[in-house]
Amino acid sequence: MSGAVPTGGLPARFPTCLDCVRVCAHESGQHHYTIAKSMGISPSDLSRKLASKPNDCRRFTLNDLEAYMQSTQDFTPVLYLVQKYIPDLATGDRAAATAALRAAVPQLKALLKAAGVAE
Repeated sequence: MSGAVPTGGLPARFPTCLDCVRVCAHESGQHHYTIAKSMGISPSDLSRKLASKPNDCRRFTLNDLEAYMQSTQDFTPVLYLVQKYIPDLATGDRAAATAALRAAVPQLKALLKAAGVAE
């Protein structure tokens, strides 16, 4: 997890998960070159993907997010998503969080199937 980015109140700090990744990468203390190389992409591709310009064909994908987290061991983007979409889990209301996760399982399975990911 990133030592530079406080992990409380992430959805209030960042409008999107990509904004969270962008700041985490910048504040990680690692050079973009090092992060990009460990992700298996060029530093210029990483910069373009994080910039997210509307006319640029380079997009930060879910695969990029996984590669980013694997290479940096920074799971702040996942905490951002949990805090934004499953706030009960983030606040410790375990029963409500479990119910929310159970209710989301069919939708998650459908999304994985649509994305071509085997169960």
